[in-house]
Amino acid sequence: MQHNLHSSNLWQFTLQYYSKSARSNALLQLQDKYAANINLCLLLKYLSQQNIMVSTSTIAVLHAHVTDFSQNYTQPLRKIRANFKQSLQTMKNYSALRAHMLNAELELEKQEQQLLVDEFNRATTSDLSPNCPLKYYLESILAVPKTDLDQTLTQLA
Repeated sequence: MQHNLHSSNLWQFTLQYYSKSARSNALLQLQDKYAANINLCLLLKYLSQQNIMVSTSTIAVLHAHVTDFSQNYTQPLRKIRANFKQSLQTMKNYSALRAHMLNAELELEKQEQQLLVDEFNRATTSDLSPNCPLKYYLESILAVPKTDLDQTLTQLA
């Protein structure tokens, strides 16, 4: 079954969902501690909220595609931006440069979401769909330990 998901809807959901600090903190912790892709987590949360089924094989494909893009583009820029913070005292145009880097990173995040939506829309598998796709991703693909998993899922509810 093919889908017709739109990245603009996912982006609007992301802005609303991520605005809650407990959720954004929980997602950032998953990213930092377990290399979770926040955009994939958000997509899976969005799909669940919309009652759209996603198969386990599609989750694995989405993870592979977004991880490849993220490792090549988003993560290097994020690392540069993090290192750049050390230059606060020595750079004359620090604030302007930091704002440009944040905007560039945000555009890469949008691109990740577009990649995820495009891949999801192409997916035609009809194998097992987990009850909670986000839990499946965190537990089965990223191997997040049960204690962290339960706490994080509660924070993301």
